[in-house]
Amino acid sequence: MPSFYLPLLKKTENQVTISGEEFHHIRNVFKKKIGDNILLNNGKGLLAKANIIDQSKKNISCAIINFDEKTVTNPRICVAFSLLKNKHDFLIVEKLSELGVKEFFPFESIRTVRKCTKNTIEKFEKISIAAIKQCDNAFLPIIHPVKNLFPLIESFEKTDCQLFVASEMEKDKIIFDYKESFGEKPICIFIGPEGGFSDEEFTFFKSKNLSQFSLGNHITRAETAAISSVSQLVHLLLSNNREYY
Repeated sequence: MPSFYLPLLKKTENQVTISGEEFHHIRNVFKKKIGDNILLNNGKGLLAKANIIDQSKKNISCAIINFDEKTVTNPRICVAFSLLKNKHDFLIVEKLSELGVKEFFPFESIRTVRKCTKNTIEKFEKISIAAIKQCDNAFLPIIHPVKNLFPLIESFEKTDCQLFVASEMEKDKIIFDYKESFGEKPICIFIGPEGGFSDEEFTFFKSKNLSQFSLGNHITRAETAAISSVSQLVHLLLSNNREYY
């Protein structure tokens, strides 16, 4: 069943009160009433089955039936993506939140058309919350501030994250060719803008020894490349560990 986002939910609680936007969804959208069971989600790995025991015009009270605590499975998947026009980057955040991506790194590159506004990250966060509720993903992804591509890549040098570029320039390797290098370290896939990465950016990738992989023999839109890349990676990780989450 779809879950309802309750970020302050704790495993020590046996009863919770829900108000605000989630109360509106439970009562007016899903038409839940006293006696119905619902699923709560704190976005930090904790799901709770709860029963509605009381309801007023402003809130509902629920008794916790049981908890289901999830654990992050390594390697964590992260995605760095260019801002896209016509809200196509919203689709990236929505679908990859459903697929279990743990962190997003939006960026502006040489060919990025859309620029960051003051509410860009807020919109991404709302989309991500809606996505995890829909698919009962127990982990709300972290969405980092928008950066320029070059300093973003350099910022990863201080981490143990493995970086990969989905590239139309790479014809000989697919993501499965790198499976032996996947272990506990996080994996971050870079997805370019509508016009692709520039020659200058590919030169920069080479100077930083970033691995590149092909998605096949067709040129895809950026949002399609993002979904395809993560889908292939999740399939690969699940083939090694059926409990991968």
